[in-house]
Amino acid sequence: MKAHYLIFSLVFACTLFLAACTSGNRSKTPTGDPDAVPVSKALYHNPDSLLRYAKLAYLHDDPKGLYVTAVAAFLRAQDPNFPDSCTTVPLEEARIMLQHSADLGYPDAIKSLRCLQKHGQWGSSDSEK
Repeated sequence: MKAHYLIFSLVFACTLFLAACTSGNRSKTPTGDPDAVPVSKALYHNPDSLLRYAKLAYLHDDPKGLYVTAVAAFLRAQDPNFPDSCTTVPLEEARIMLQHSADLGYPDAIKSLRCLQKHGQWGSSDSEK
């Protein structure tokens, strides 16, 4: 039981920091963090768009598809108003997808990981899970 609580706490903390590393306005980053990545509500609250990017991720190993699919899962975990109609992957899978997207060189994934690392929420042991 204690291990489940620890895992939940780590995932929850990572989710909060991912939220801090993203912003809802594409024109600016309110956190002032140069590694913050803007997040479009129009994209992440659109079931058809999320399914399209998930298809790109799973069928074509597309870096942007991996990134969008991963971020959607983190957003669902921290946003109580995230639409039920939007399908997301489990958080552990989202972490793997985010890392893989960064490994493929997708700039937003790289910036997100830098932000999470800066805030102590992503390290070598996290990326190996």
